[in-house]
Amino acid sequence: MKGLRISVTITEYGKSHKLNAETGKRLKEILDREGIKYSLPCGGSKGCGKCKVRFLKGAPNADFYEEDVLSDEERADGVRLLCRCILNEDCELDLGQQVLEKDMSIATLEYRAEEQAGQNKSSTAESDSRTSHINTSVSYGIAVDLGTTTIAAALIRCDDSLSGEDEGCSIIRTASCVNSQRKYGADVISRIAAAEDEIILKELSALAVSDIGSLVKELSAAEGISFKGDSPDLKAITITGNTTMLNLLAKRNVSGLGKYPYTSNFLDLEQMPSETIMPDIPGINLTLMPGISGFVGADIVSGLFSLAPNPSEKFFFLDLGTNGEMAFYDGKVMNVTSTAAGPVFEAGGISAGAPSVPGAISHVSIDPGARKVTYETIGGKAPIGICGTGVMEIVSELYGNGIIDDTGLLTEKFFEEGFPVTEDGSIRFTQGDIRNVQLAKAAILTGAKALLQGKEPDRVYIAGGFGSNISQENISNLKMFPKAFDGKIVAVGNSALKGAALFTTKVLSGGKALEDAAEELERIARSAKVTQLAELDSFDEDYIEAMNFGLGEDFE
Repeated sequence: MKGLRISVTITEYGKSHKLNAETGKRLKEILDREGIKYSLPCGGSKGCGKCKVRFLKGAPNADFYEEDVLSDEERADGVRLLCRCILNEDCELDLGQQVLEKDMSIATLEYRAEEQAGQNKSSTAESDSRTSHINTSVSYGIAVDLGTTTIAAALIRCDDSLSGEDEGCSIIRTASCVNSQRKYGADVISRIAAAEDEIILKELSALAVSDIGSLVKELSAAEGISFKGDSPDLKAITITGNTTMLNLLAKRNVSGLGKYPYTSNFLDLEQMPSETIMPDIPGINLTLMPGISGFVGADIVSGLFSLAPNPSEKFFFLDLGTNGEMAFYDGKVMNVTSTAAGPVFEAGGISAGAPSVPGAISHVSIDPGARKVTYETIGGKAPIGICGTGVMEIVSELYGNGIIDDTGLLTEKFFEEGFPVTEDGSIRFTQGDIRNVQLAKAAILTGAKALLQGKEPDRVYIAGGFGSNISQENISNLKMFPKAFDGKIVAVGNSALKGAALFTTKVLSGGKALEDAAEELERIARSAKVTQLAELDSFDEDYIEAMNFGLGEDFE
């Protein structure tokens, strides 16, 4: 017998819509049925308490777990956990932080076409882009960086009538969206565990395919080009990403990535018809970029491919994402490793964390005397939360002003409620937030130390949105980077997407250009030597020490 029907009103961005549901259903099930996207940072394992929503009317009773993780004020204000609450009466709720990430959809990325390695922007590409599809010498490709948190895409235009292999190619439009797989966890470990269920594996693949498909359609529509039919303007799609993301996209068993020695059977460059993975976008040359190991993936290979550094240069390459993947070329050997940094660089796992959208606090300073906080928000909007750069800067400022000690412990005044970032105290930085930052910064510093082995690079390339926007000076108190990095850091943006875009131009060119590029990718992937941090005798000790802020100069 079916349960009684109730009315559920869901508010997103001030707009409300009503739906009907049966009593006794979890909110999560109702959102799934309606196709409403949401995030479960711990994958629904009920272990983090981060998936907060606020009921305006008809709040269900808090269960024992919600009573433990939510404050009295939060519960009284109707705050509940999305993964826990069961609806039994008519209600109204605001998804709040759960939907802020929608603002990232089809957002312009910060780099421009002329920054792409090996590319020269055509002076007429932008003005001609909307009508050039009628020119038979013009072709298009799309590059995709399938990130754990964010999916970014770039539309590439190549005009064969212009002289030179790459002179007629440029990135003319970029877009991004949040990876909808986040409902199964904020990190790859959660998704690997979820994918043990074959039905969920298929859904994880379908979510990624849908997200990528939406970006392809949006980019194509924006430029008035076709991606279907007997002779589509869109000729190539190249996808890069970490090893887990690419395997989930291809609907492959990822159980080997969830246990030591963390292996994958699929690391080679793969080219196939697009309908093999994306049935709604058929007839296009689809490439999956090659990876190095289970946790040093195609995103790193793509990034190194985009850099094309001087062979005589000793360089360090660091991609600051959910996984802190890094490489060090000492002039002879390329050593690589990966650290479990977690999503903190994109404000994941932070109580007041927010994506890099208007209103997110991006820069923070604290007056040493009055301890007054000054902050900047993206777009100058009213504060809604703290994004990755703001997260790192506030911890650096807290330590620099003696509000946290060498071990990361907040002073007694702020220990219980957290440090107020905004004057009204609505946005606070908690002890748990500080610990999450410590875990991430320790992972990066320890991994870098393990690769350097006392050597020094000539240059340090830092990739990722966080790396592009952070000021090394503003986070100096964190001691997240070795001293050997001082004065050598160069931000390179989304190098994974740039590398995939560069390879896409080779696919469009075909012939020897494509053959040489494929060989270069394989050379990068196969020549790298993987360092397993867990196998190093000193790793555990170094990691614990690296969590502290008061590191001595001899740590390196």
